[in-house]
Amino acid sequence: MKVQRSWVALEDIFPLLPDLSEMEDLRLGILAAALPDPQRTWDRSQLHSTIDKRVISADRLEATVAEMEVSAHGYVETLFSSLRPLFQAFFAGENLEAARCLIELGERQEATGRYRKARQCYGTALSLSLPLVDKRPQILALRRIGRVALALAELKDAILHYRRSAELAHHAGELHDRIIALTGCGNVLAVQGQGPDAERCYREALALLESAPQPKSLSLERAQLYNNLGMIATRQDRITEAEQWLTEALDLWVILSSPVDLAVCYHNLGILRAAQGKRAEARTHFEEALRLDIPPSLRAGISVDLADAWLADGHSMQAKKSAREAEEYAITARSPYHLGHMYRGLGNIARVTEGDDGFTFFEKALEIAREKGYPLLEGETLMEYALLRDQMGEREEAEAYLERAREIFIELGADRARIRAECLLEVRTVEHAPAALKEIT
Repeated sequence: MKVQRSWVALEDIFPLLPDLSEMEDLRLGILAAALPDPQRTWDRSQLHSTIDKRVISADRLEATVAEMEVSAHGYVETLFSSLRPLFQAFFAGENLEAARCLIELGERQEATGRYRKARQCYGTALSLSLPLVDKRPQILALRRIGRVALALAELKDAILHYRRSAELAHHAGELHDRIIALTGCGNVLAVQGQGPDAERCYREALALLESAPQPKSLSLERAQLYNNLGMIATRQDRITEAEQWLTEALDLWVILSSPVDLAVCYHNLGILRAAQGKRAEARTHFEEALRLDIPPSLRAGISVDLADAWLADGHSMQAKKSAREAEEYAITARSPYHLGHMYRGLGNIARVTEGDDGFTFFEKALEIAREKGYPLLEGETLMEYALLRDQMGEREEAEAYLERAREIFIELGADRARIRAECLLEVRTVEHAPAALKEIT
């Protein structure tokens, strides 16, 4: 007997798609087109569902496939058209221009979230540029590899390429390139939790900027460094200093009229206010950032922090609303990483408010992290999942999660996260597990 389906859940659609790299964009397109199940809007369990439970109609699916087919044709056409100037430059013996063509091709891949493909382009550009007397393409290719490695949470590789770029820029006398590469080094070190080393990179970059013939022409780089130094100071509880850096950054971003950077500054100010215990002000800054014209991937991250700020004051319904908005932004961005980060946040909300409902979200975050290759997200999720497992009396599972998280952080060189995991393990050892693990920040 045939059953006519009007709406089908993604968990039933995705197994139909072969595991081919060409299908990845189609999966993300289908995800963006899917909707919460309209027949379950009244159901409390809908509040705790993940993307797998979203549904799509046959007509909507057919339209999405057609749209993605057009997009795929456009992508291939753009890809091949980019090769023409590359080959023309190569046959003309202009390897410098050929390397630049490859870097531009990588940048187009990176702009659409195809980080591994972008890396292949940058790597080819790097190989081609190695024999060149002009080191600028090599410096840029190294820096671009560092950037995509950071986006992929391949932190050791990221710092290696940023450092090599900075060294090469120094020897080549390329001051601007050196400033940017040092800032990249600081960004990686900050993610690794190596705050003092990150700060040294930022301060070195700032000193170089001040020594430039026309330092005012580098206002964008200056504001970014102020932003980063404010973030580092916040993490190290140097609140007054953080306030000064971020205030100076904000003054510059208003003049520079860069919505994305201004939003990042408001985001950092919100994190600072939260660290001060001023959560109402933190929420105001997060909301100021969200009112700007910024990409959905950035909106997703800010919305997760807004949800945390609501939750810290006991406003669970507002926290859930912000978290679900983060989900919509992450889906719109077609970003698996931001989806995973968002589900980790939903897991924490559920852990604090409703106990075992967090299992669904933490498991989904882990699935995304492992499937897409985000080791840092996997480690952070395991560490927070351990709190829920311990809270539910599952002590051995909690310890296993913390041990695995610790191993991941060691592999990545993520010292700040590793220390937190070790502290949680130590608390558990000292207490011999009679009481639940306590959060350590």
